[in-house]
Amino acid sequence: MSEAAKPKIVRPNMNRAEQVAGELSSRIRSGAFAPGTRLPGEHATAEQFGVSRAVVREAIARLKTEGLIKTRQGDGAFVGDWRTETLHLDPGTSQDLESVLMIAELRKGIEAEAAALAARRHTDADMAAIETARLRASEITAARGDSVIADVAFHRAIAEATHNPYYGAVLDYLTQFVVPAIRASRGHAALREDFARDVDAEHLAITDAIRQRDSDAARVAAQTHMDHALARIRRAEREVLPRDPSRSRGTAKVPRPSE
Repeated sequence: MSEAAKPKIVRPNMNRAEQVAGELSSRIRSGAFAPGTRLPGEHATAEQFGVSRAVVREAIARLKTEGLIKTRQGDGAFVGDWRTETLHLDPGTSQDLESVLMIAELRKGIEAEAAALAARRHTDADMAAIETARLRASEITAARGDSVIADVAFHRAIAEATHNPYYGAVLDYLTQFVVPAIRASRGHAALREDFARDVDAEHLAITDAIRQRDSDAARVAAQTHMDHALARIRRAEREVLPRDPSRSRGTAKVPRPSE
């Protein structure tokens, strides 16, 4: 079973429909299920998650209400073009290094405040979800697997712990534009040896600060993590997203740390 197809461990206080909806939502928002993709049928989904078809129908209804999927009579459920219903950015942004770095800088501020809020507001169930996501990302990274979706799930769990739904919505939208660069940087030969150790330590620092309800430490840990993520993308930029002069859209040059 592929990484995207594996159900994740979810919050114990959710009912089964919420659990299934939450997992499918994470896959859609992370890009594992692209807009237009036909979702597996009720029977297959019920079998995968070990639930009844009635639970699957309720989960699908929730996702439909959120605008993530659309249903066609007699044809099943399809991922909707949810990314274009709010903020609009050029899809080509994900292929332009300078734009990716700018979006990552924007994401840094949001991630930092999300971690600070999560430190103050998280419940025991929130903390369990964050820790589960962190461990999953750590396992995949250590095994040199594609940990991007698991990494997204970790940050999504923190956003959910803010109990402010707009953090998750904004991060979901911005993350789609930096995922290709993150995935490419993680495959860069020069970074593979130290990547697992560094990222796991950064995630652990964020998790520990949230667990201790230290909002200042959580904010700093998240900022540090994002700074290092930016540095990793820059280090691998030639293999990740070469600068393309033909894609100049009037954007300013992103300064490097030494500049």
